[in-house]
Amino acid sequence: MKRILNSLKLAVKINITTIFSIISIIILAFGVYIASVKVTATITENTKTITFMHQLTYRVQKHLDDMNYITIQNAIKENKSYTKQNDLLKKQLSNDLNQLKNSKNLRSDKLAQKIIYNITQRVIGYRLIADELRNDIQSSSEDGLYSILALSSASKKISAELELLDKKILKISQNKIQALHQKLFHIRIAMLLFLLSIAALLLYINKSIVDSILQRMEQLKEEVLSFFDLLSQKRDTVRHITIDGNDEIAEILKIIDNNMYVGEKIIAQERDQAKEIKQKVKEGLKEITQLNNEVEATQREIVFMMGAIAEERSKETGQHVQRVAEYSLILARLYGLSLEESILIKNASPMHDIGKIGIPDAILNKPGKFTNEEFEIMKNHTKIGYKMLKHSTKSILKAAAILAYQHHERWDGKGYPQGLKGEDIHIYGRITAIADVFDALGSERIYKKAWPLTKILQLFQEERGKQFDPLLVDLFLDNLEHFLAAKENIESNNNESSLSKYIENFEKVPNILET
Repeated sequence: MKRILNSLKLAVKINITTIFSIISIIILAFGVYIASVKVTATITENTKTITFMHQLTYRVQKHLDDMNYITIQNAIKENKSYTKQNDLLKKQLSNDLNQLKNSKNLRSDKLAQKIIYNITQRVIGYRLIADELRNDIQSSSEDGLYSILALSSASKKISAELELLDKKILKISQNKIQALHQKLFHIRIAMLLFLLSIAALLLYINKSIVDSILQRMEQLKEEVLSFFDLLSQKRDTVRHITIDGNDEIAEILKIIDNNMYVGEKIIAQERDQAKEIKQKVKEGLKEITQLNNEVEATQREIVFMMGAIAEERSKETGQHVQRVAEYSLILARLYGLSLEESILIKNASPMHDIGKIGIPDAILNKPGKFTNEEFEIMKNHTKIGYKMLKHSTKSILKAAAILAYQHHERWDGKGYPQGLKGEDIHIYGRITAIADVFDALGSERIYKKAWPLTKILQLFQEERGKQFDPLLVDLFLDNLEHFLAAKENIESNNNESSLSKYIENFEKVPNILET
């Protein structure tokens, strides 16, 4: 037993050493990675700098050529634009030479600084010749010719110096990049050697300890596997083994075997209890499901009753909320919403005008047209309904809050209360808007007679893309027979053949919509 414990203690130490070594390797690798990134970044930055200096030398040469041309042209025939261009080129040339002089890569190189100094002095001489060129040409053609030759000679000498500087820049760049690559190579070689050393050491230490532990653990394998088979229900009893010897491992095996007998009996008892608990849980879940269905049915009934109360206050028939619910369900399914969401809209839609309970009776039941002030008060029923419902966490009331708030919004953005436009209006609001208007126009109210169907359909065609979602209008008009059938079923109290009964049936939905 002591030998096993000692081996396990050694294994723990080895594992700690292994973890520490791995962490050290990771830190070292990360450091090498950072160093490599920095070296690579330095190489990239150096390449960019050298490229920029090449561009500077090219620009100096170009500015010089442009000045040469403009100076001669201006000397022959004075031109203000040439003078301005010449002054600008002088400034640009001076700036470029200063950038070359102060460049980090050239600042410490004496030869490069000497070349830049020579170029600067020659440019000064070039400018002096250029400034006197016009006077020399005007004084005599011979002096002018000599001045032009002198100007050309100065330009050639500057070009030669620039070419020499360009070669020097290239050489400096090559030397720096070569040194950086060599540094990066040395870092990677050192990292590789270190990793190989650590790996070899860990391999040797772990192999010795693993061999020692495996020899002892193999003797425990058979009975442990037998016990796990019992736990996984692959067998009904543990396959007990015969134990010989009195050494530490034999004693451990005897203890384990005795525990297996006890564990076998406990597991048998727990399985019997688990079966009993499983049956009770199944019965409990069934009861919870029934209670949940009753709660949902109660919620739907309460929502419907609250919607009917709001309609009763405005002297409208209670069948209005039934019809709007049916129409909303049919249109939601035609639009492609899931059955679950379509039924949610149906169950929530009776609450779309719940805010009317906060509108005075004198306005709500006025037989004539509203004044502007009365209409503004009437419009508040959308906000009242939303405030009543918005804090609920129940899905049906959350959907009802959306319907109450947005069923008077218009597709063109001219609706109320928010002035939402297009698809900014929730699909629930767009669907219920069509269902509500279709039923309201076809029903007699205290302030109007029922419209004929032809006039209602004409309004929907005119308001397509204005008041209503054009896609929903198309679905409504193309499937009008379903809406009319739903209306007839409700008005005849024919609940058995109500269209929603079929739509709520998963298997019959495709057939209903296809026909």
